[in-house]
Amino acid sequence: MMKKLLLLSFFLIQNGLYAQNISKWRMGITFSVDQLNLAEGTYQSDYLVTLGTATGYRVDFDQFNYSLGFTGQYKFNDRLGLSTGLLYSNKDFTGAFDCSVCSVKPESKITGPRIIEQQFLSIPLSLDYSLSEGRLRPVLTGGFRNNIETKNDLEEYSEGYFLEGFLGASLNYDLAEKFNAGIGYRYQTALSDLYKTDDFKLRSHSVFLQVNYLLR
Repeated sequence: MMKKLLLLSFFLIQNGLYAQNISKWRMGITFSVDQLNLAEGTYQSDYLVTLGTATGYRVDFDQFNYSLGFTGQYKFNDRLGLSTGLLYSNKDFTGAFDCSVCSVKPESKITGPRIIEQQFLSIPLSLDYSLSEGRLRPVLTGGFRNNIETKNDLEEYSEGYFLEGFLGASLNYDLAEKFNAGIGYRYQTALSDLYKTDDFKLRSHSVFLQVNYLLR
């Protein structure tokens, strides 16, 4: 009899812990529109050097850039959580090849602009802090984003990977018992160089939407 009670207690405890752990997890989908620019680097804020100090591309971030993917969050308590995910992110720009030391006519030093495609798998890791515990919650977030290159039209000059840091804020609202949605802003800055030949420090201003589902 005692053995059966112990087994039953163990079973109930295990199931209780399992339910508690599951209830701490949230899965979601996020989408952001990303406006890119360059920090003032070694050369110019709108120029990418690919050879020496005088050959490269004049950069114009006039393309539509965005991030889309899945996220997961573990809640330590009602206010603090740890988030990660897997995102697709493109960081395209228009580039015009510029060679001020090439043996060409002056009017031909800059060739016609073309779209430079840059695509990444991004893995974020962040801490999220809710300023309140109500149905409508302002949330502060900060962390890092690992960007692994999957396509780059200038891959011969690329490192293939770069790291970003980010800070942001959002406003989350509980739509139902298990669903919540949020809208927010995030500022991202490159912590490492994407290109071997230049101090190519990307900056991003992002407006994002997210929908989360509470696992129970």
